[in-house]
Amino acid sequence: MFSRYINLKFGEKIMLKTKYIFNSEKPEIIKIDSELKIIKVTTLDEFKDFFRLPWKIYENDKNWVPPIWEETKGLFKTKNYFWRHAKACLFLAYKNNEIVGRIAAIIDDLCIKKEKEEIGYFGFFEVINDYNVAKGLFDVAKKWLKSSKIIKMRGPIDARIDIRCGLLLNGYNETPYIFASYNPKYYVDFVEKYGMRKCRDQLVYYLDLSPPIPQYLKDAAEKIEKMGIKIRGFNRLKTGSEIKWWVPMMMKTFSFHWGYVDVPEEEVKTRFGVKQIRWIADPGLFLVAESPDGKPIAFKWTTPDFNQPIKKLNGKLGVLGYLKFLYYTKKINRGRLNFVGIKKEWRGKSLGSAMNYLTMLEMKRRNYPGAECGWIDEKNIASQRTIEKTGAKLYKKYRVYEIKT
Repeated sequence: MFSRYINLKFGEKIMLKTKYIFNSEKPEIIKIDSELKIIKVTTLDEFKDFFRLPWKIYENDKNWVPPIWEETKGLFKTKNYFWRHAKACLFLAYKNNEIVGRIAAIIDDLCIKKEKEEIGYFGFFEVINDYNVAKGLFDVAKKWLKSSKIIKMRGPIDARIDIRCGLLLNGYNETPYIFASYNPKYYVDFVEKYGMRKCRDQLVYYLDLSPPIPQYLKDAAEKIEKMGIKIRGFNRLKTGSEIKWWVPMMMKTFSFHWGYVDVPEEEVKTRFGVKQIRWIADPGLFLVAESPDGKPIAFKWTTPDFNQPIKKLNGKLGVLGYLKFLYYTKKINRGRLNFVGIKKEWRGKSLGSAMNYLTMLEMKRRNYPGAECGWIDEKNIASQRTIEKTGAKLYKKYRVYEIKT
């Protein structure tokens, strides 16, 4: 089955002059033993192999959601703002000349500046069920980081925590929701056998929408309305102007959260640009609270689970892919509560509860049986208690590991 994907012509229309971060690397072959070798990714063809490997790993996993080629290649283009303060090296493992694993070693200078510690990441980790291959990949990533004076390797983090963060520890029996990580269980065994230890856990809750909505949430919505606060949907027709206030508010709200890295606003805007957010902002679920004088004071970003239609695309967009995406979007039957942001002076006034009420009301109207909530950092007790008040129950954990280099 894997060979079938090898022959797919991903990115046929890519211009030869397009530059990627790996183009500047010098080719290198690291021989582990007589069967196993690891190479640096330096060409577009090798990068395509890097991208396609998961189809082999998850060939018999009905729950896996294939990544999108256009999204992955976009991340690794040199014009991506992220690489103005970060660098990475990508590696592919071959066993008897067959691709069997991959890993990226990543250094984010802004992360080091915030943490005040020489920390690097490993990410984009995929490997067959062979510990020797995994060990070889961890070794080369750690060595590359150490050569840049990094003293601690942390991961898996795929460049940024909002792309992919942590290994799934439980809940392998369902298709992952949008923005959620997913991996075989043996990855956890491999990182722990290698000597990596827990750095941080991220918690995910499940909200069963079949019971009645708690009365206190309805009371909160009525209280907010009496205060003259208006809650509306995100205006996709004015996405440009919405982003102007939303990005600064989001950055300020999450500036103290674990794993958050302060970056220029322009970089965040490229992650959530006009084109992208028009696709993922559902006005019925992406709520905006406005003060009596009409200024945005809070937001709650909830999405339908777009992984359901993305799963149908098999990694490719194009015209046909967009049409398939639009068609299957209408069949989505579950949601994901991503995060809420409230201006400091408006906290403690039931805004979050009011938006939770309207969100749950809308999802029940759509006949969603439930929704995923999170992730929430294990030390963010306040957010955990807030989501638990809706009736949501803890049901998944993701873990970020670390090890000295």
